[in-house]
Amino acid sequence: MGTKATARICALLCMMMALTLLTGCWNSRELNALSIVTGIGVDLEPETGDFKVSFQLVIPTSTSSGSGSGSVSPSSLIITAKDKTIFSALRRASKQVSRQLFFAHIQLLVIGEELARKGVDNIFDIFERSHELRLNSAVLVSRGLDAESVLKVLTPVESLPSFGLVNKAQISSSVWGENRRINVFDAIHAYIGEGDMTINAVSIKGDPEEGAKKKQLEQTEPLAVSSINGLGAFHNGKLTYWLNGAEARGTQWVLDKIEEAVVNVSAAEYGQPIAVNVYHSISDVKVKLKNGTPVFKVHIREEGSVSETEGFIDLSSQEEIAKLEKAFEKVTADEIMAAWKTAREHKSDIFGFGNELKRTNPQGWKKVEKNWEDYFASGEIELHIEGHIRSTGMRLKPYMKPSE
Repeated sequence: MGTKATARICALLCMMMALTLLTGCWNSRELNALSIVTGIGVDLEPETGDFKVSFQLVIPTSTSSGSGSGSVSPSSLIITAKDKTIFSALRRASKQVSRQLFFAHIQLLVIGEELARKGVDNIFDIFERSHELRLNSAVLVSRGLDAESVLKVLTPVESLPSFGLVNKAQISSSVWGENRRINVFDAIHAYIGEGDMTINAVSIKGDPEEGAKKKQLEQTEPLAVSSINGLGAFHNGKLTYWLNGAEARGTQWVLDKIEEAVVNVSAAEYGQPIAVNVYHSISDVKVKLKNGTPVFKVHIREEGSVSETEGFIDLSSQEEIAKLEKAFEKVTADEIMAAWKTAREHKSDIFGFGNELKRTNPQGWKKVEKNWEDYFASGEIELHIEGHIRSTGMRLKPYMKPSE
């Protein structure tokens, strides 16, 4: 009897364990009942003040088709919905689709320029509250057009335009240095901090309407091309100005966000600039209060290799290398000063100096917190740049001597 009782108890326990496993699928959703959203654009309707939310949806038959017909068709479609709140627009969009919108695969959020200038509070609020939307989605602000038009432009290389935009932002940040990888969480963290946030900007070269048509995929030269174009600077949650070129990269130097960059060093004595590939950069920022005036001490240590010369410079000479390093340092300093000048004019702490002062000197921060914008604009910046050329490539001696 004891053996039989033990066997029955074991069988009952196994059944109970099996039942707990079966309950794990109570809220499952079938893939063929979902419309997968890969990108969201949020715009402001100027006439009504409503939000216009655009959704980029995957077309399953297009992305999975293996037919050999040779025809090219878009792999995504755009639907839009308008309402007084973003959340109600999300729900209103269900009237236009035959499947439930599924947001777990969102890769990109595009904020329209007009809405960005009014303020982004609503967008960040719903992304933090919703369990469906992803905080690790990349975020861009449109420049010169609305977010819907950005999402509509087809990309021949990538099947889904949202994936293409995310990849462009990542690749540009990793090799060029004028922007950085920014997701929704990063933007919110910067927004609630003691400074101003910057977000990568996206613009379209060409005709966005033509770029949204099927023939865009059939051209060797696209009718419209999206590109990462500088940074949008936000003050109190509102887009106030743009940072371009040297200003944008100068911001990244200070924020310690340079992964790689190409610096064209002026070499007037040789006739042409020399290209230096920066592959390592570290920024150290300290903020002090000197007689009530902020002093921003920025120390940059950077390393690079010579990637291109006109063929006249003798890189086997330590004297030439030292001259090149000084010129290298000057370019970096000039870019930082360009960013500093623009930020100072707008009284906009895009470098996070306020956060650093609050962290290292809480008592001092309390004295300047209320009027930090004015203190920031009246502050002084001290730069110390250490540039090192670690490699000259496969050649040291020049091809020829410069003409007399």
